[in-house]
Amino acid sequence: MGLSVAIAGGIVMVTIMLVMLTIPNLVNTIFSIGEVNSISSKVDDSVSKTEISIQEIYKTTGTPRVNFTLNNEGSTTLWNFDKFNVLIEYTGAISGKRTESLSLWTANPNGQCQGAVPPTGQWCIQSISNDVADPKLINFGEIANIRTSLNENLASLTTIVAVTTDNGVTFKTSGTSDITSIPRPSSVDPKKWGQLIPTTAGPATLHGLLVTSMTFDGGEAIAYDAANADIAITSTSAGGAGNNAGMHQTAALFQIYRLDQDARYVLKFAKSEITTNRLFIGFRDGGAALPNAADGLLTGLNGVGLCINSTSTTYQFCHNDGVGNTVWDNTGITEDTLVHTVEVYGESVNNQWCVKVDTYSPFCASTQIPAAATRMWMNGNAETTDASTTQLIYYNAYVELNPP
Repeated sequence: MGLSVAIAGGIVMVTIMLVMLTIPNLVNTIFSIGEVNSISSKVDDSVSKTEISIQEIYKTTGTPRVNFTLNNEGSTTLWNFDKFNVLIEYTGAISGKRTESLSLWTANPNGQCQGAVPPTGQWCIQSISNDVADPKLINFGEIANIRTSLNENLASLTTIVAVTTDNGVTFKTSGTSDITSIPRPSSVDPKKWGQLIPTTAGPATLHGLLVTSMTFDGGEAIAYDAANADIAITSTSAGGAGNNAGMHQTAALFQIYRLDQDARYVLKFAKSEITTNRLFIGFRDGGAALPNAADGLLTGLNGVGLCINSTSTTYQFCHNDGVGNTVWDNTGITEDTLVHTVEVYGESVNNQWCVKVDTYSPFCASTQIPAAATRMWMNGNAETTDASTTQLIYYNAYVELNPP
């Protein structure tokens, strides 16, 4: 009897010890399963909130360049670019139809092009529109301009581009995208938009997404501005009063910017001097360059913008009703040669036009402004007022309107 009890007690003790030894592994297994489920839920959530699209493709036969715009239409911020997959199907001049998988050019931080052409077989980010929050990352609503360099020149314009994000979300084009100056609205954002960005060291005809609607004034040089970590176009006027530097929209093409469609123009710029020059950045219904030898930059015209006349020492908000003299509202911001970002935009709900410089408060006017349906062109020009030259340096231009 006593022996049986002892044996039974021993069995119970061994069983208890085995159970106790098993509990840590069981607990670890439970926690591991929970951790896996948590990670899986986070991945599923990230995937469900990731949505991308390719809005425009830019290509030219006889070159290895296929550039495109990548739009972030989801709430997940895109940043892990070295884990992206970029594939391009095209007809090569040597091998015929082929598909290339391109890798991110990592010579610069975050895969930035910094004005250079990526090496063969690689891609990089030329610029990101309105890249204010989280610089160098692609947030919701931001559009990245992507540059690529293929192994062969294009033999035709038929291309298909596919991009896969780091969490596996993919967008693939149909192969029928063409260049347009003002791209088609996306499925989630009805706004039409366009950009002008320096793309390569070369003639003005190679610049950006608005190139077919723009006229470039003055001689131009393109270089990477290390101080501002951006590529810049330096446009230099000819010597002699009344000569222009910068750019203006071609009158015959895109006179479309209106107050009732909340037109917006953003330009990152600098200029070379603070005397003997004029400046206009904004919208005017005179599509040509600035009026030579005249300080009334909007006299007889409809327009709004950031202005400087030949005697200005501060930046001015200029506007008028199209029949009188130019109206000058002093911003109080000292004229200088530093880099600034200016926004000229219409607010239809308030029937007013506004100008905003950098982080300063906007300056707005609701009287002596173009009527709501007045159609205007975009303009960004500097003009010398003496025998010397003047320079307008611009880094990128962005325009949009919100049609009904």
